[in-house]
Amino acid sequence: MPRRRIVWGVTAICVALGFMLSAQISSRPSYSGQSTSYIDLRTQVQEAAQEHQLLEDDISKARAQLDEYQAAGGSSSRLQQVLKGDEKSVEQEAGITPVSGPGIVITIQDAPTSVADPQAVATFQSEADQFIAEIVNDLFGNGATAISVNGHRLVTTSSIRMVSGLSGIGAVHVNGHPIAEPYVISAVGNIADMKAALTVNQLAELYPIMGESYQVATFSGAKGVKVPGYVGPLPGQYAKEGSGS
Repeated sequence: MPRRRIVWGVTAICVALGFMLSAQISSRPSYSGQSTSYIDLRTQVQEAAQEHQLLEDDISKARAQLDEYQAAGGSSSRLQQVLKGDEKSVEQEAGITPVSGPGIVITIQDAPTSVADPQAVATFQSEADQFIAEIVNDLFGNGATAISVNGHRLVTTSSIRMVSGLSGIGAVHVNGHPIAEPYVISAVGNIADMKAALTVNQLAELYPIMGESYQVATFSGAKGVKVPGYVGPLPGQYAKEGSGS
């Protein structure tokens, strides 16, 4: 039985690692037509490079952890210590536990202005999920360690999608839950790096053209920004132990 518990402990850690190494936020900006006049193609190239670096970092962490497991494989007590020591960090990286710390809060809400372009307004209304996903990926690629959108924690299997209702009017869904304006993106991480990425993309100038107010608030201190833990099923959560022969 102790050996079986150890095997299942290792299996749980492997599932969590696989969860962290899975696909990035599933909704990716795919601009076309009028949208390309507002989004520089160089930004998309930068995002691809940032994603590549994040995946490389995750792979390095997974390899280091695997080496530690293999080194402890000959001792049951040592392996149990490794598993217990990793449990908290794995949960944090997987987004299961709440996080608080220095960060920024971005608020986007409807606010028509004299510079608003009707076509740009229509573009945002139909593709708000893509614009939100773009901000999220920029933040993750530039210092953010934890992000939520309207209180929904984002993890590697999260989705940000526009879903059309019976009336034909679309609504943004995060992790399968509908959200409405104001869109509030809370991010814990390196404030300077995150704000620099947002400045490069000139979002402060872009959103008024789309009839939206765009505000960035900075919060320092250990409890500056609070991001809740992920709520929902995880890969392998419902796995059951098979009966032995």
